[in-house]
Amino acid sequence: MEKENLPMKRSTKTLVLGVLLLCSVALNVFLLFRNSSQSTQIITIQQQVDTLAERKIDLEKEVNLALADLDQYKGRSESLDSLLAEATQKIEEQKKQIAGLIASNQDYQVLRLRYAELQKTKDEYLARLAALEEENKKLRYENTELSVALDQTRESNQNLRSKVELAAQLRLQEIKCVAVELRGNGKEKPTDKAKKTDRLAMTFVIAENSVATKGTHLAHLRLLNPEGFVLADAAQGVEKFKTLQGQDLPFSKKVEFNFDGSALAREVVWQQDVFPAGTYTIEIYIDGALAGTKTIPLF
Repeated sequence: MEKENLPMKRSTKTLVLGVLLLCSVALNVFLLFRNSSQSTQIITIQQQVDTLAERKIDLEKEVNLALADLDQYKGRSESLDSLLAEATQKIEEQKKQIAGLIASNQDYQVLRLRYAELQKTKDEYLARLAALEEENKKLRYENTELSVALDQTRESNQNLRSKVELAAQLRLQEIKCVAVELRGNGKEKPTDKAKKTDRLAMTFVIAENSVATKGTHLAHLRLLNPEGFVLADAAQGVEKFKTLQGQDLPFSKKVEFNFDGSALAREVVWQQDVFPAGTYTIEIYIDGALAGTKTIPLF
């Protein structure tokens, strides 16, 4: 009986072993496929991470290149800086939009379209900046020309005013000076001897001038002795007048006269007790401007 059951037991064991072997093989195959799938997923995720990083780097490069092209106009003028700030803001806005597309893993073709738009924005602003700079150059040139023309006009006007002022100044047509000896009978006799001289009789003739100011004018006469000192009236003390150049000069006599444009003669007499020998110099200023000089020697 036991001998009859022995083959049956062996058959059952073999069957069980076969089933276990098949289960093991199936399990190994399952694990192999699962591990392979996980590896594939990891690789795919890593590739996606790498691609995302590369696209971010590409975005930074594109934006930096665009901004670098624009920055060549920085600091040249206020108007260019204002337009440059506007361009930079526009490009930064587009950068944010592209960064959002990269983060959402948009198709690369979509990104290229956005890059093309960014490039177009840069090119448009470059053209506007170049045009604005050219306009600024033109304005600077025109302003320079205008400034030069204005300076020339001012200079011309100043020269004209100077000429008019110079033409309006009263000039002396003639200065006469005679040393006079007073005789006992009251008569006067010209002399050139210092010891005989009692007075100097001076006559100056103001030339005709149609552009000079009509009305009252003032002449200052400076009589310098041979040593170069201005003779002054002891009773009046030393008096001074101001020249057109701003100098304060002492004078000997002053003469006020009314000028109507026609030639006009005026006489001045200088008298003192003693006239040392030598050359005397007469300077006549009219309205602060030197109008003429004359010298007279006494022996």
